[in-house]
Amino acid sequence: MGNLKLKAKSQKVETKARARGRYLKIPPTKVRDILDLIRGESLEEAERILKFSGRKGARAALKVLRSAQANAGVGSNKEGWVVTEAVADKGPRFRRRIDPKPRGSAGLITTYSTHLTVGVGSAGSEPAKKEELVKKDTARKKEVKNAA
Repeated sequence: MGNLKLKAKSQKVETKARARGRYLKIPPTKVRDILDLIRGESLEEAERILKFSGRKGARAALKVLRSAQANAGVGSNKEGWVVTEAVADKGPRFRRRIDPKPRGSAGLITTYSTHLTVGVGSAGSEPAKKEELVKKDTARKKEVKNAA
């Protein structure tokens, strides 16, 4: 499994599917540290890390990771699949209530929200480069032209 992680981090693995969790009621700073642990890991290892970390942000990230797996159509065959991207962006701040301050002023108690994005990709297949596709297409056109 460690070899797969090194392979995924050293080479660019194309993201096959993404999932987003939006307006989650947890600050992004509390989710980012756990996402750093799973980025580049295999799906089995990432699920294991999230399941046993015991943090609220990990529970939210696990839901989004499973959604990304379903979008990719991974099913039970998780070999060769890695987490290609894991990002926690700021969402809107929700004003919850007013906190009394000294001298008759008031402060707002706000709740932060997060937009999570998790992407998965297959490490086994190399992403096809655009240049290679163009070369193949021009070669095929020449063959058709010569045959006619």
